[in-house]
Amino acid sequence: MSDNSNSARSAQDLVRFLRGRGISTAEIAAELHRSPRMVRKILNGETSGALYRSTLEELANTGRTSSVPPRRRLKSGGPVPVRAKAGAKQKTVVPEDPGGRYTSARQGGAMQASTTYMAEGGRQVELRLPKGKTAKGRTSADAELVRQIRNAAKGQARDNQKKIRATLTFANGRVMEVNTYNASTMLQRVNEAGGSALEWMRGESKNRYLNLDVSREPITGVTLTVFADTKTPEYEDFKAQGRPRRSRALNPAEIRRQEEKARLEMQENAINMARERPEDVAALLRTWLMEE
Repeated sequence: MSDNSNSARSAQDLVRFLRGRGISTAEIAAELHRSPRMVRKILNGETSGALYRSTLEELANTGRTSSVPPRRRLKSGGPVPVRAKAGAKQKTVVPEDPGGRYTSARQGGAMQASTTYMAEGGRQVELRLPKGKTAKGRTSADAELVRQIRNAAKGQARDNQKKIRATLTFANGRVMEVNTYNASTMLQRVNEAGGSALEWMRGESKNRYLNLDVSREPITGVTLTVFADTKTPEYEDFKAQGRPRRSRALNPAEIRRQEEKARLEMQENAINMARERPEDVAALLRTWLMEE
């Protein structure tokens, strides 16, 4: 197509454009709710992909999708069967039809995820998590976070590195930002925390707020912003050293914050002791007053 306007671009043109922005075949397939094989067929010109053009155009223009292409139909009205996965007993299966426009659904116990794709392989991944510690959605979200971090680490080029900035939302509505990390460094820190991205992020945020008890206020939202940055000599030196944790002196504000937090913890411990052992506390106070 010689015309550069969006309306003139074919499905093949749009897939090429998206691949050029650093979006993988598997990611395009996930947005279309189709297999990577179908995307490769569009890319190779084996099918026109006209059914997917509208969704591909939305993804190219906005970086995300709000609609899913409908399935092709038989004369009877049912979806056209598709090839089954390798090793299946039957050669074809009747797929579900997820076509249509989607709106935000009730959270419940499931994870909700959305991705906005940006230039140079950048992306913003938003996850909403259920509050329950044992909810399956939290386990799914943890696995998705690790997958996104690992993909960013693998996607680094010779001259460019991938950096990740994580923003957390807690159950009480508080929002905080975790420091920006190189993708490989963040993956290493997650592995050092036992392989749980949520557990590592909880530990990182532990000392950020004085009155935020991360053991009581679970993380209910995570936004990962992945972007490209130029590799520097410092990056290469840090990589050669095995990405060690950087130690630094606390600034005056951080020292005051730690001291205030220790005072609040001591105060809370005293209150809890008074509630649990009032007689012992009363005896201790009487002894102290007599000595005074």
